[in-house]
Amino acid sequence: MALELVAGAFLSASLELLFSKMDSWEVVDFIRGKKIEEGLRKLKTMLLTANQVLNDAERKQITDGAVREWLQELKDAIYDAEDLVSEINNEALRSKLEANQSRRRKILFKVRKVRNFLPSRFDVKKVEERIANIISTLQFILEQKDGHRLIEGVETRPFRRISEATLVKESDIYGRDDDKEAIMKLLLSDHHVGGDKICVIPIVGMGGIGKTTLAQLVYTGIDNKIMEKPFDVKAWITVSEESDVFTLTKMIYQAVTESENCSITETFQLQKKLEQLLDGKKILLVLDDIWNVNYQTWCALKIPFDSAANGSKIIMTTRNENIASKIGNVPKHELQTISDEDSWQLFSKHAFSSVEPTAYPDLLEVIGRKIVKKCKGLPLAVKSLGGLLHLELDPKAWENILESDIWELPQQENNILPALWLSYYYLPPRLKRCFAYCSIFPKDYTIEKGKLIRLWMAEDLLQPQRNKPLEEVGNEYVKDLVSRSFFHVSSFDGLTMHDLLNDLAQFVSGESCLTLDDNYSWGIMTKKTRHLSLLMHQSYDIKKLRAGCENKVLRALLVLDAGSISKEQYDKSFPQLQSMQYLRVLSMPKNSFSHRNPLSTKVFDSMGGLTLLRYLDLSGSEIKKVPDIICSLYNLQTLILHFCLELTQLPDTIDNLMHLRYLDLSRSAIKRIPDTVCNLHDLRTLKLNGCRQLTLLPSNITMLSNLQHLDIVGTSLREMPPQLSNLKSLENLGQFAVGKNIESNIKELGKFQNLGGKLCITNLENVVNVEDVSEANLKDKKLIRQLILEWKGDSTEDSHEAWKVLERLQPHTANLKYLEIRKYKGRSFPGWIGHPSFSCITSVTLSNCKNCCWLPPLGQLPSLGWLSITGFDMVERIGNEFFYDGFSSVDSKPFKSLCSLRFSNMPRWKEWSLMGCSKESCGGVFLNLGDLWFSDCPELNGTCIPDYLPSLTRLSIIRSSDDLVGSLSRCECPSLEQLVLRCCHTMTSFPQGRLTSHIKSIQINQCSELVSLSEECWPCHLNTLSIRACKKVLVGNLRRLVSLTSLNLEVLPNLKSLGGMGFGHLVSLRELSISSCRHLQCLVEEDEWLPTSLTFIYLCGLPELKSLNANAFRNLTSLQKLQIISCKKLLCLPEEGLPESLSVLDIRDSNLLIPRCQKETGEDWPKIAHVPRIIYTPEDLEDI
Repeated sequence: MALELVAGAFLSASLELLFSKMDSWEVVDFIRGKKIEEGLRKLKTMLLTANQVLNDAERKQITDGAVREWLQELKDAIYDAEDLVSEINNEALRSKLEANQSRRRKILFKVRKVRNFLPSRFDVKKVEERIANIISTLQFILEQKDGHRLIEGVETRPFRRISEATLVKESDIYGRDDDKEAIMKLLLSDHHVGGDKICVIPIVGMGGIGKTTLAQLVYTGIDNKIMEKPFDVKAWITVSEESDVFTLTKMIYQAVTESENCSITETFQLQKKLEQLLDGKKILLVLDDIWNVNYQTWCALKIPFDSAANGSKIIMTTRNENIASKIGNVPKHELQTISDEDSWQLFSKHAFSSVEPTAYPDLLEVIGRKIVKKCKGLPLAVKSLGGLLHLELDPKAWENILESDIWELPQQENNILPALWLSYYYLPPRLKRCFAYCSIFPKDYTIEKGKLIRLWMAEDLLQPQRNKPLEEVGNEYVKDLVSRSFFHVSSFDGLTMHDLLNDLAQFVSGESCLTLDDNYSWGIMTKKTRHLSLLMHQSYDIKKLRAGCENKVLRALLVLDAGSISKEQYDKSFPQLQSMQYLRVLSMPKNSFSHRNPLSTKVFDSMGGLTLLRYLDLSGSEIKKVPDIICSLYNLQTLILHFCLELTQLPDTIDNLMHLRYLDLSRSAIKRIPDTVCNLHDLRTLKLNGCRQLTLLPSNITMLSNLQHLDIVGTSLREMPPQLSNLKSLENLGQFAVGKNIESNIKELGKFQNLGGKLCITNLENVVNVEDVSEANLKDKKLIRQLILEWKGDSTEDSHEAWKVLERLQPHTANLKYLEIRKYKGRSFPGWIGHPSFSCITSVTLSNCKNCCWLPPLGQLPSLGWLSITGFDMVERIGNEFFYDGFSSVDSKPFKSLCSLRFSNMPRWKEWSLMGCSKESCGGVFLNLGDLWFSDCPELNGTCIPDYLPSLTRLSIIRSSDDLVGSLSRCECPSLEQLVLRCCHTMTSFPQGRLTSHIKSIQINQCSELVSLSEECWPCHLNTLSIRACKKVLVGNLRRLVSLTSLNLEVLPNLKSLGGMGFGHLVSLRELSISSCRHLQCLVEEDEWLPTSLTFIYLCGLPELKSLNANAFRNLTSLQKLQIISCKKLLCLPEEGLPESLSVLDIRDSNLLIPRCQKETGEDWPKIAHVPRIIYTPEDLEDI
């Protein structure tokens, strides 16, 4: 696509879709001969005129606030036109339904039922008036375009880059040492990449993350890496939007020759000249900031490089992963955000220049660190905001920066918005609208990919493509936005946006999208707000929800979290729904504590008029049956009834929802699926997972010819329905329950040609003929990514038969990422499990394989990152068979990618042999292991733990041998930060020998025989210590823990006082939590004190605590939050009051204390009157 088209305004895409609706045969046929036909023709003419200036307006809005405001007015008028056309289109659909009555009597009854629920609101006269009003508004808006110097039909020219790369000092860069080392290593390697002589290294990341800076680091630093210069020729060019082969070749030629003059005008001659220049030379070329180079351009551009010497390298930087994958020939180096500490160092350098931050007021550092957190590790943002505050001493100015969005910041020296705007500007128009819509989600919110696509569908943001389902179109949109670094993919198909990209989406969407939570005022919601989401974590104000429901032009009301909403609050808020006639999306709020919503008949009745509704989420509703009125919403595409624990049936009229594509009944109490569901011919997804009372599927389910996803995991299906394999479009089945009848024979799986995603095959003990397993043909199912194989019960199946079944269940190697085997009855595993050809497997779980005596050679799986082995009752020894199979040729170290390893329920396991895999023989194994877990391994010898785990950060020992705990002192774990000890019932003291000094957190939980804590051998950098439910322990002197920042003491019956613990020496302690210590009578003795560094104190469930020592609180000048919960004998607050620094006081379930803290009248009120926020529970207020 030409760049001019790519850069078009996103409103153009809206108009394109609007025009297609206006020209649809349904609308054209419906309005023919009516007066509104002429009105729509005039409206379209006006909109076409507006479309002519959109490109010019979008380009100017970033620097011209008046143009931006003009665009918002135009957008609002277009929204009104869309609503009008949607209403006409909807009436045309109604008319079509009524016309069908005469042809089918069966439909006649149902359509009448629909008509009774949906009386027509369509008034031709009013529609004519609305058309005239919209035309008048558009005319007024378009008359102003000359004042803004907006030109019709102007071709959009690409933005010039904000600035080309300038020289940077290595001392000015923070947090990129590992990245630099990784690129340097690639530059100095001499290996070939396939058939290419030149290694092309892509550096990928979002705008402002430091791609160019990293490329500069290695470009300037490579010559200092070794004695001899590694490259004969070095050249750097900034590509930006350029994509012409001749222009790029000329730029490279001039950079290589260090000449600004080049008289050659023919591409062929220029490339020949460049080829001669590079002949036999080892080159390093940097192609910086590539935006628009496609594969064909690259193939032509790289021809002269073939003459260069082996070992030549090209570094390319881009924001687009698709470009990186097409041009790069080694795995991309994806640049991540930098840490908070590195961000602070970078910020300090620019905000404080060369002066130490300590020379400035303390408050500046506090605010500055909050500003840094706001930047979320984006170096450009950190540097820009630091520059804005350069040598600024006024804390108010710093707070203004902290509280401002990126478009509100001063434009001088602020490159954040322009840098991110470039990424947005180069988006195709269809993606611009989808990205802007994401501003409806709050910052740090994880968006489920499928949900986002369904919301886009409901809002008409996906442009239909011939022979391609909308879901597939949406999936391509997501992939495109991910590749351009707008989204980051988290686990389980979750999508997150960097906070600054969220700000950019808000800037683009303007007033049309709004997210409201406890921190926002409802005064900012206007009549232009079309998409509204609510997120109320801490409190619930009924007026807020009612205000949202009174906005009659809303298209989306998405309640993400409604706090503790009650049935009464529902009834007061939602009757207004009936006036929201343009609503496309409605997600009803769930109580955030019970995950339920108490919908009443009154609320359902208010939905009857929402004829444009396409997305309805009633998750957690306390309904036993879906009301018929829901089945009258004939435009509905998505219906979600997840977690409706009382829902047992659907109405037979469910097939009135003729456009339904997604039906989610997961984790409901549904017992029967009506046969009429099979009339929903547009249905793509049917989610029944977790419906444990569901035993049968409809016998005619094969009528759902478009069904692609059928999730039946966790149901109680006795057998698979007949001829299920006739669902030719089915891509995800979720679960296949093997039975002994023909329909449930495992060989039926072989008939599903497109099966992929997740597949769980259960009841494998029902396999009668082993050869049937071969016909399931898992080897040819390339799209399966998750495979779960499960035997049920304690059958006496022959172990060899089980082995033969598992051997024939070998899947395709291409895309399998997750493998789980449950209750396998064999004594050993077939050869395919652990075979290195499964190069994509990242996670393996083997559970309750109680007959197995040996583990498979999982060390050979090159990408294995997560491994869990549990319930192997017969395993006594793990040896080299765990690492290699003894036959395969393995060049690399075993478990080279493993990050997490868990062993549990291994009652006979005694020995773990690492012979041949020790540090001395091969440099060690588990070199990347970060998390190691032992649970219920009572016989394991502590000397068997690997003595060298260089990357281990977390170690958990649960219900296992005391010997394991004692062996920690001999292990070399230089990265260990977190140690968890739980239910180690033979451990009497701790530590048992010196621990590695790097440990920062220790949790000791339910160690019933633990008596003493040593004063010695604690890690010198320990900052978090938690001791819980150790009934015999006597907490000793902790004075050596000078780095401790957080201390949690919970359920310690022997704890009577904190006296004697050396609290005065804990100079770094910030958080102190004491709970459920039933014999605690005081905090510290009269002559002792608490650390002045404390910022948070939590006291809960202390029935014998009667007073708070005045000495304990006198010097707590940093205390910000104090929580006192269930301290029923606590009489009063300290005589001298609470520190002036306190900002939050939370008192609950402490009946003697609360009356003393009543405003104005309580005896302790003068002690707390200065505290800005004082919290009681509603029950406490009633008691008062």
